[in-house]
Amino acid sequence: MSKTVFAVLGGLLLFVVSCGMEDYLYLNPVDEGGVRLDAFNTTATVSLPNFSTSEYYYFTHFSLFYRIYVSDANIIATYPYSSSDLYAINSSLSSDFSALSYYTSSTTTVTTNLGSQFSSRRYYALELENRDIENILSSSSLGRQITLDFTPGRAPVLGVSTSSATPPDFYTLRRTGGEGNFRPVPSDRLFFNTQDLNSSANATALINNDVADKSSAVAPRRTYASIYIVTTGRDTNFTPLYSRPTHVGIFSLPDTAAGQ
Repeated sequence: MSKTVFAVLGGLLLFVVSCGMEDYLYLNPVDEGGVRLDAFNTTATVSLPNFSTSEYYYFTHFSLFYRIYVSDANIIATYPYSSSDLYAINSSLSSDFSALSYYTSSTTTVTTNLGSQFSSRRYYALELENRDIENILSSSSLGRQITLDFTPGRAPVLGVSTSSATPPDFYTLRRTGGEGNFRPVPSDRLFFNTQDLNSSANATALINNDVADKSSAVAPRRTYASIYIVTTGRDTNFTPLYSRPTHVGIFSLPDTAAGQ
């Protein structure tokens, strides 16, 4: 074979390899070791990674994905999670957690279909009351610490520390608006355990599509939220990019606060 042919083949190989390297856009995940839960499993603090946005120019924000599970079990589910505890809360929680564990594994690098995995299991991005969560968790939050607080007696909130010397700013959490595909109830979409939220009749594709029912649940019916955090970006075609997801916790939703 002539030197010219070798040169052409070598050039093609280099082109293919270099294109592949350019197409693979990696995002740093949130370190599992940076997630800390309190003893009562009502508050989680999460240390967000810090990296250069000039290097990771395709980074946009951090996303929090959630799904709500109806239950009649009163369990404080802590990591490492017992499969029996998850199943006792709701069999769908056990199934979803097991399926998504492939993506949370530290050996997983391919996350191109993560968005479809979340949506197929009816996990939705958390929203905030009167604020855009994508702006709150954009590059300004890099290296900061956030808090998810589900303490009973008040609406659950997201806290974001602006610096180590100042207290965090707090924002009220809201469920998805349904994007026109369903109409969640109650209409305030707060993370309270209400009759509208834990009702089997409302756990449908057209109403509370973010809720997994447990038809066998007896009173008092409870609700739990399972939450993941993901570093998010977009490629040059504006296609969403995701890091390996990190599970934050399984939180019991508080009952409606006085005056709500």
